[in-house]
Amino acid sequence: MKNLFETKADLRLNVTRLKNQIKALKISGKADPVIKSTLAPIVLEKSEVLEYISSNKTWNFNFQVSGWNSIVAKTREEAIKLAKKKYAKSKNLQVMESSFRVATESDTRALLSLFY
Repeated sequence: MKNLFETKADLRLNVTRLKNQIKALKISGKADPVIKSTLAPIVLEKSEVLEYISSNKTWNFNFQVSGWNSIVAKTREEAIKLAKKKYAKSKNLQVMESSFRVATESDTRALLSLFY
């Protein structure tokens, strides 16, 4: 399953969907304070998701032979492009496209433990 920010097209589509959902929820609760207060946590959650998927994320990735690094980008597609550009002149550091993932605290901690 593709994530919400695999490509720029996925990102644009999902940002539009979330904005429309938030707008519809706000309109639904406009007339009735009880409905508005019931929908408020849903609007907040969707707003937080929208903010996250629209933001830059740190992406961890591996190289073909060995090693790893990270790069900051909004989408996986953009992260791969930036990493390939950054390491284009290196013969030893060939970026492994299939290894790109949004950096989590536990993943980054595990990768950093390789230095100890």
